[in-house]
This record gives sequence, C-alpha cells and structure tokens, in this order.
Amino acid sequence: MKLTRNLCASTAIVALGAAAFAQPVAAQETATSAFELPPVVSTASRLSAGLNSSSVTIIDKEQINRHPGKSLPDILAAEAGLIVRDTFGNGNETATVDIRGFGEQAGQNVLVLIDGRRINDLDLGGVQFGLVPRANIQSIEVLRGSAAAVLYGEGGVGGAINIITQGGEKTQGVSATGTIGSYGYRRAQSIFQWGGKPAHIALSADTTETDGYRHNNGLTRHIYSATVSVDQDRSDYRLSATYSTKENGLPGNRLVNTATGLNLVQSNPRGAQTPQSKAEERRFRIEAGVQTKLNDSLDLVLDGSYRRRTVSSDFVGGFGTTLDDRSIATTSFTPRVIYNGEAGGHAVNLISGVDVSYSTADVQQRSPFVTSDQDGKLTTIAVYGQGDVAVTDALTIDAGVRGIYSRADVRSPQNLAARSKDNEFNVAANLGAAYDVTDEVKLFARAGRAVRLATIDERTGTRRAGAPTFAIISFDLKNQTSWDFEVGTEVGFGPVDARVSAFQINVENQIAFTPDTITTFGFNTNLDDTRRRGVEAEAVAELGFGFEVKPRVAYTEAVFTKGQFDGNKVPLVPEWTGGLGIDWTGDNVWASANWRYVDSQRMINDQQAIFPEIPSYDLLDISIGGTLGMVSLKGEVRNVLDEDYFATAAASDTNANVFGAFPLPGRAAYLEASVAF
Repeated sequence: MKLTRNLCASTAIVALGAAAFAQPVAAQETATSAFELPPVVSTASRLSAGLNSSSVTIIDKEQINRHPGKSLPDILAAEAGLIVRDTFGNGNETATVDIRGFGEQAGQNVLVLIDGRRINDLDLGGVQFGLVPRANIQSIEVLRGSAAAVLYGEGGVGGAINIITQGGEKTQGVSATGTIGSYGYRRAQSIFQWGGKPAHIALSADTTETDGYRHNNGLTRHIYSATVSVDQDRSDYRLSATYSTKENGLPGNRLVNTATGLNLVQSNPRGAQTPQSKAEERRFRIEAGVQTKLNDSLDLVLDGSYRRRTVSSDFVGGFGTTLDDRSIATTSFTPRVIYNGEAGGHAVNLISGVDVSYSTADVQQRSPFVTSDQDGKLTTIAVYGQGDVAVTDALTIDAGVRGIYSRADVRSPQNLAARSKDNEFNVAANLGAAYDVTDEVKLFARAGRAVRLATIDERTGTRRAGAPTFAIISFDLKNQTSWDFEVGTEVGFGPVDARVSAFQINVENQIAFTPDTITTFGFNTNLDDTRRRGVEAEAVAELGFGFEVKPRVAYTEAVFTKGQFDGNKVPLVPEWTGGLGIDWTGDNVWASANWRYVDSQRMINDQQAIFPEIPSYDLLDISIGGTLGMVSLKGEVRNVLDEDYFATAAASDTNANVFGAFPLPGRAAYLEASVAF
C-alpha cells in the first residue's frame, strides 16, 4: 500500500535482554526469516527499529520539490494534524510547527533534527528550518507521539521532524536556481558536486533577500555548506559543515484595543509597532560520522557534532531600547549499534545507543528597567534501546526505553539567590503492537512516556515588584512528563490508501508562561495538569490521467484538567484543521494545489478565556512546473484567495481590552528557474 509506505507506522521498543541492536543500514536486505519486517530506511534515521505501531509520515523528494510553498514549514503544514504558526511571513523559515496541540510551547515539545541530530537549542530562540537548502533534502520524516522521545530524546512529547540529507544519488555537476517574487523576494542557490564512490564532495550556497510583507520586515540570509563523504568496503565516512548569517527587522505586533476602538490589524496591517527593532544571527554547525559493518547483521555508528548560535537583538519601543545578546553552544556524541537479523526464527530489528550532550548559554539583557545576565549549562546522558520483533506473520511487537540523566545549572550574577542546580533522572518509554488483519487492513496501538526539560529562558521569570523595577523570581522549574496512548488503522483498497488514528496525551508539570492575574505581569511556571486528545485521518487516492488527491482532517482537544483554569482550552490550539491536496503529473510537466483550513483558537496568555479568539482561516496555494532539458521552471501563487488573516496573537497580561496580532501576507506570486549542468 502506498500510504503504508508513505505513512509508515512507528513505535519505540526495547531489546529485552537481547545482545543485539538495530538501526537503519544503507541498502540493507529484507530479513529472510519466516516473519519479515519492513526493510530499513535511511542511515540518517533511527526509524528502522519499530515502524509499526504509531503514526509516521515520510515526505519524499518529489513531494518536496513540487509543493506550492517556498519554506519547509509550508510543506509541513500540508500534513494531517500539523499546525504551522508564522509570525511575520517574510520567508525566514523560523515558523513553529505544532504536533498534537502544544500551542505556544510547541517549539519545546516537538524535536527538529537534521540527519538524526537535534537542532533545538537551550533557549526559546526557535528552530531555523532554512539551515538546510531545499535542494539538499532527500526526505522528511514526521514522527507523531512520544515514540520520538525514545528514539531522539527529551523534548519529543508531541513528536519529531527529521530532515534527511543523506542517502541521495552521489552525482557530479553544477546546478543553479533563482527565485523572484512578491514583497521584493529574491533568492539564489547553487550546488556543486564532484566524485561519486568512493569519494564525493558537495558544496552549496544559498542567499535570500526580501523586503517582507510588513514595514521593518526585511530579511537577508546567507547559508553555506560543505559535505565530504568516503564510502569504503565496510565503512562509510562523512564530514559536513554549515555556516549561516541572518539579519532581519522586528516589526512587532498590531495593537487592538476593544475599549477605544483602536484596530491596527484592520486599519494598517502592514505597519510596524517597533519600526527600528532588528536582530542579527550567526550559526555554525559541524558534524562527523562513520558507519562500519561489523558483520552481515551488525553495524556500528559513531556520530559527533558541534553547533553554535550567536544572536544580537535590539528592541526599540516606547520605554526605550532593550538589548539581548546571547550565545548558545552544544556538543554531542551519539554512538549506537544496529542489528537487523533474526532470533529464534523471528525477524528482529534492534537499536541501542548512548546520546551525550553538553550545552552552554550566555545571555545578556539590558533595558532601562533591568540588567539581567544568565549563564546556563545543561548536560544530558541518555542510554536507550528499542526494537521490534515479528511474533507471527501478522503480529509485530514494539518496545523501547530511554534513561535520561540531566544536570542543569542556571544562575544570574544579579540574583545569586535564584541559582538553580538540578540533577534529575527520567525515563521515556514506548510499548506497541501492529496486526495485519488482511493484506489490505492493519491495526496498531501504542502507549508511551515522554520527558521535557526547561530552557534557560523558561527558568527565568519576571514579576512586577513595584514600577519601574522588575525582579527575577526563581530559576526552579520541574521537568515536564507525559503519558500518551494511540490506536489506529491503515487500509488500502485499489487506488485508495488511508490512515486513521486516535490519541490522548496527559501532561504533568507542563512548562509555560502564565499571566498570573490580568493586572500584573506573569511568569514562567509548571502548569496544572493538561490533556490533549484527538483524531487524525488522511488518505491518498489515484484518480487516473495523472491525478492524485490527498484529503486530510484532524480534531484536537487541548484543555486544562486541574487548577484555576480547569476545563478551559489551552491557548493557540485550534480544534479542527484539515485540507485537500491535488497533484497532476504529465510528460515533463506537473501541477499542484493545496487547500488548508485552521479553526479558531485562544490567544497566547488567554488561559482565562476572556479575550476574543483568533479567527479561523483557510488558504489556497497552487504551483505549476516543468522540465525542458537542463532547465526547470516553477511558478506558484500563495494565498490565492487573498485571505486577511493572522495565525498568532497575544493577549495583554495587564489590560483585558488589549491584544496584539501579527498579520500575515495576502496573495503572493513567485517564479523559480533552475539549470543543471
């Protein structure tokens, strides 16, 4: 079934005392025992050990190239249950992707990885999806639910997004791509490749400039990357490095005051609340790895990486200028052993490894009211094992466990009493099963536990201690834990493949900002218990004559289940989302259209449910392209219906009549041309 291939089911899994381990192996053969498991996927993935009992979507290179969207978040927004929130819409690809309803905290509850290595940082700075040029991406894995927590570590509560750049064809040549579009959008990309096997070199450069939809919304970004790979008889070696720079304006929100009638969202949506605010960012990442085949069934993988991000932001507002300078660095080492074989006549896929990570954060903040410096260190050491076994020709059992030791040390020279020095041990786990009722119908079920650690920004909170001074309260936050459960089915009849799954996530000590009361500034804290539950459904149907349709719908209920907000909705989580994709393929020409709907939702800070909701919206995007010899052309129109909308808004925590929204672009057109030599 095609959807079974594209929506591989997954869950994490443990080797119960087995002295064997599993993980993807390039070109690994299918198991030859009586009960076979799915073949291994990519060397940059950890999804080979247990793809049967939860929901995974794999977006292949063809889908990525054709999608009517210029950023990865645009592409991810077309998947069932994924909600993308962009603040400024200027193509900076720092939008937040939410999986299964975590709202404002989605960025800390969804892991983002490049070739299996996490790129979430120690602060709330967000993920830069544009770090990987779109042309370099081979596929994207979207893993829903806490199976991600066993596979990839803390923070994978709602799920994980793994961007795969390895495993593509190693060719020689040069390609160049240019894009122009609305709001002064300009982009140039080039890729140089030389060699093949046993040695290959790939160099790429990517430059983007745009004026942006709003005033003070411009962006200039440069990304440079280099990869060297050597493939020998039994060992593969890889070294890669990426350096990027970004400069962008920070236009702020558009204020609405229901008491005075002020509504800048309607009267001046493209204006700037902070026309002089700006930010500069530098990122560097280097990775090295080797994969060695110890025997026909056993592989050893040794991976290490270092990344550093420096940001300087100037926020110029009515109360003066606030400066925020920060430097975040992370070093990681992730060795693992992989086994794909059999035990007792049953096919077995197993993986076991150790993930070691050390992060440092240096934050300096200056404003007319406060001087605040924070130094943070986070060390995590995790040992994990997971696997699946074909019990019969129809039944597969998955299980997995990860033990996580974390040591967090956060302090501020301005408030020595607020120092937090925590040592904790937590466990993430998964257990699941998949049963093939017939060749066309599969049932699956799983349960799991996940963990999320606090960021350095979340460990610092402010409360009004008497105007105009602010004081740090405390750096102490409990680690967040959750249990989730999922059941579902995959079916395939003729040209139609479909998947339906239902889930529930119970969260304890969720880390979030609370407005406290409407007359005082809020602070970061552990919330009372919350619950997410919902249903996701999607299908793929081939209609003939080159047409394919992809309908999807998701319902998500996210509510507080204890405390002062008991029964209220979690902010920034729409109940209903859905859409429809239509693709057509001809001879050297293609066309795609994607429609998506997002329901109304509570604003940030509106746990009390006293502000108006963010209105629902629906968007239509279309694209058409083709290839003639060495030249490829693509045209796309975003927001074809010119919808006026915003996806993010924040309620004031001091005035019940005031909120700020972030309007997003109307209709926009783009033209892209590529040539390959």
